[in-house]
Amino acid sequence: MSRAVVVPVVLGALLGAAGGWLWWTWWGPATPGKIYDTPVGKAWYPEPFDPGIARDFSGTATYVVVGFALAVLLGLVGGWIARHHAVAGVVAVLAGAGLGALAMTLLGESFSPPDPATLVATHQAGDKLPGYLHVAGWTPYLVWPVGAMLAYLVLMVSLPAAPTAGPTDGRVSDGSARPAPPSAAPAPQG
Repeated sequence: MSRAVVVPVVLGALLGAAGGWLWWTWWGPATPGKIYDTPVGKAWYPEPFDPGIARDFSGTATYVVVGFALAVLLGLVGGWIARHHAVAGVVAVLAGAGLGALAMTLLGESFSPPDPATLVATHQAGDKLPGYLHVAGWTPYLVWPVGAMLAYLVLMVSLPAAPTAGPTDGRVSDGSARPAPPSAAPAPQG
């Protein structure tokens, strides 16, 4: 049972680290931008604006694609390893998915330049600063647990139940609580 718990958790962290590197590699290089003097103060905008905004969205979209693919892999491997310990496997795969999302986010963002909006105060209007890699909103982080649980569920439903010995007669049953099929022999009269 310990393998059914440890492997998905460790695998989730490793896949998350690989995902962070892949996310950065696929997204990079950072979008160029410039500090502008606006009526409300200095602000950083990507330059040119429309492709820069699309590039900003691509950071989140890339996170979702890479994260979902790795989470599905985690769910399949975790489900296979924990196929005889379903409840412990669900908890372990969810923990691995949480670690994977955290590792992917922290590692991917660590490669990125800092948020240019935080550097505006120390720079002049007209200065050029690169954009940064980030996830917009909280919902993209759900791809890890959703992808892992989807794959885990599909695998668990697809696998046949493990055979177990019957309690008294030594016959092998499929472990379910279904009653035995009716017999063709006539019932005893009495």
